[in-house]
Amino acid sequence: MGPDDEVHGGVEGAGAEGRAEEDASWYFRLVSSLYISTFAVRVSFAMVFIAFPVYLGDDIGYLEYALVLSTWPAVETVMVLLVGADIDRRGRRKALIASSGLAAVALAMFTLSDLPLWVAAVNGLMGVAAAGILVSSLALMADYAPEGTRGREMGVFQFVQIFGWLFGFAVGGVLVEVFDDGIWRVFMVASVLCAIAAAYAYLNVREPRVGRYVTEVLTWSHLVKVLTQRSVVLLVLPWFTVYLLIGSMFTFVFKASFEELALTGFQLTGLLLLGGGIILVTLVVFGHLSDRYGRIPVMAVGAVGMLCLMVTVGLLVTTAPEEGTDGELGEHFSSFIAPLAASAFLAGAFAPSALAALVDVSAQRRKGMTMGVYSFAISLAMAVGPIISGALIDTWGGWGYLAFLAGCGAVVLLFVGLRWLDTRAEGPAKEQP
Repeated sequence: MGPDDEVHGGVEGAGAEGRAEEDASWYFRLVSSLYISTFAVRVSFAMVFIAFPVYLGDDIGYLEYALVLSTWPAVETVMVLLVGADIDRRGRRKALIASSGLAAVALAMFTLSDLPLWVAAVNGLMGVAAAGILVSSLALMADYAPEGTRGREMGVFQFVQIFGWLFGFAVGGVLVEVFDDGIWRVFMVASVLCAIAAAYAYLNVREPRVGRYVTEVLTWSHLVKVLTQRSVVLLVLPWFTVYLLIGSMFTFVFKASFEELALTGFQLTGLLLLGGGIILVTLVVFGHLSDRYGRIPVMAVGAVGMLCLMVTVGLLVTTAPEEGTDGELGEHFSSFIAPLAASAFLAGAFAPSALAALVDVSAQRRKGMTMGVYSFAISLAMAVGPIISGALIDTWGGWGYLAFLAGCGAVVLLFVGLRWLDTRAEGPAKEQP
């Protein structure tokens, strides 16, 4: 019996029915453990993003605020490729547990001072932890998910990740109100939650298919092969573009909500839960559809929806009355609800199908590296997105922001089209990286 059989819990010679039942139980234990541990981590991360603008205060400007928070994705960008290469040699589980524990320590360190320089330094440490968590969890999921249901499983995994962020934002909004006389307590709650996630991962997450990647010592030449693989590049670049948008929103939306819109934590919580519900449903639905009808058609639907969503949001912002009454603003927003909802629903088709497609084209022994390249792209985008959008807004105002949004949506659609042309040229034979 080989290493894979031992990990899967298989028994040679057992009946098909018993083996299937055993495999299903094994798979459920692995996947549910990964879901629970990463969900708890995302909740803790989201809580501190809500707390940052209140913790740092109103005196800090938008540029300084962006620089303080940018150390997290900047360090994460550097680390993800290193982690991706390392976990293909040493395994995913250790990286997930160690990184979750490091995140718990870093979150507690935020409470020592609210000076921007200290917060920026600790955010750098958070970047190291976030890189390990991101790459190891993605690689674990890529190993767990069978090819025939990979789109559905990636959709569920994305659902868990995003729901963790949304739930964390909601909890963070409430805690900001509850701990308004001591925001540092939010960081302590997040630290304890992350420590629980690390302990849970230690007790329950298991290393899958060990023999498939430790039998070969991977070198930087293997990483170059991944980086120069056209199919991987064409699937990673759209993610880079998407995260340019997400990076801009993550940096400024909560600060603007508290300062410019004067929303309370409770109001912000309600808006996040309402908007996130639609997105979460689409992830599983479209992931399943990509398993049935193919990755590229579903990705194309998502890319078209994303372009429409970006243009709609841009027009909403640029055409809003500058000094209107609350009634005028409400009427203006209500006229955009239908196109916003429809385009957001279609845009949800992109994430599960695109991530499953990336796993499809990654070599078995280099899944960790492929997830590292993907993580590098989205971390870099999270770091530079706020700078690009901020420069455009300062130069051209709202129309500059509209150009940024529409341009990103068009680029995503372009790369999906290029990947579609590649798959047609490849023919029915499955690509073997």
